[in-house]
Amino acid sequence: MTANAAQRLPCEARPRTFAALMELYEINYIYMRRLAPDLARVDGASEVSVSRAGVALRLEVLERSRYTSTVLLTHRFESEEGAESMPDLTVRVYHDARAAEVLTARRDAVRDPEGDLEWRWRMNRFLNRWLRFTLGEGHGFRLSHA
Repeated sequence: MTANAAQRLPCEARPRTFAALMELYEINYIYMRRLAPDLARVDGASEVSVSRAGVALRLEVLERSRYTSTVLLTHRFESEEGAESMPDLTVRVYHDARAAEVLTARRDAVRDPEGDLEWRWRMNRFLNRWLRFTLGEGHGFRLSHA
């Protein structure tokens, strides 16, 4: 496969190499920046965005350092039985490297200590699709400085 052909393939169809995974992290970073443009400058913020369909998306900045932000991203569903947060992804955003990766997922909390490539592909493809969906639904955060 030529380099040009690989560029035309969606992330899901590309070979599952480390280099292709890094490209997925870069795309996820772009989507995270669209969702929360001020993320690199905010510490300890928590906000909720409500889409046109009325579904709440919560973003909480768990930790921020000079080059990274770690956030919790989840949908909040209200029902008669109570509220449920799902899917609960912890995402690390590397501002200097312009990359974003899933660190943990509530329903898939056990992660291979060697950094299982398949787990990374599965979780970060999910994050990619979810970010595209949330942006398409009109979600966005204008985080204020804490």
